[in-house]
Amino acid sequence: MSETPLGAFLRARRARLVPSDVGLAAGGRRRTPGLRREEVAARAGISPDYYARLEQGRQRVPTGPVLDGIADALHLADAERAYLHRLAGRRHPRTPAAAREALPASTLALLDTLDAAPAFVTGPTFDLLAWNRPAALLMAEPARRPPHERNLLWQVFCCPHGSRSADNHAPERSIGADLVASLRAHHVDRPADRALAELVGRFSAASPAFAALWSQHRAGPPGPGRLHVRHPALDTEVLEYTVLALPEPGRYVFACLAPPGSRAREAFAAAHRHSGAVSR
Repeated sequence: MSETPLGAFLRARRARLVPSDVGLAAGGRRRTPGLRREEVAARAGISPDYYARLEQGRQRVPTGPVLDGIADALHLADAERAYLHRLAGRRHPRTPAAAREALPASTLALLDTLDAAPAFVTGPTFDLLAWNRPAALLMAEPARRPPHERNLLWQVFCCPHGSRSADNHAPERSIGADLVASLRAHHVDRPADRALAELVGRFSAASPAFAALWSQHRAGPPGPGRLHVRHPALDTEVLEYTVLALPEPGRYVFACLAPPGSRAREAFAAAHRHSGAVSR
């Protein structure tokens, strides 16, 4: 039987837990990592056979309480819980195709006010929609790059400045893990989206780190963190960044900050002084 997105997600989340995470004894050697199906079922208050049918794609849409019980059993975060419900067909929110709409002037003005901070706006697949001059310096002039490289996923997983640091791809907490989880969460309602499938296939082939993170089935929005870069014009490899969600679904503003007094901070400020224009 072919694998379903719901079954793949449940198996991936079950595999990441160990018995001690849920207050169980290890119970001897296990053939596979993670909890057993019957252990999840017992904690969720359903039969092992019912849970097995869910993982195998043989069960019709489960009820909301059943999904919540499974979410509790698997220790899912709020975003993952919502993702589980949507995977199971319990909710089908309409997601406007906002990626091609013009950015508000206020958003562009915000980018321009960040004179020493690389800042940029991304769409639902993390295409770069706009960026300020410090960001152009950081990302090696995306306006001069082919369209498929004007993408934050490419910057993190394929660009030499970002892909060489394993810290950008750490499975538990990294910018790469957040981007992949957000990609899954935003596009769960479009499992037949060919463009998304092609994007995932392209990055999976180009980056084993992306493929590994995609297989984890995490789902959730991006949050603040650290971007590790190896850039010839900068003297630091770590930039703190924060993320702001815009009103349009799937759009975010990323703003990076170099340490005060660093050569990177001075380089970003100089780039802004030479031209405060925002690119898009």
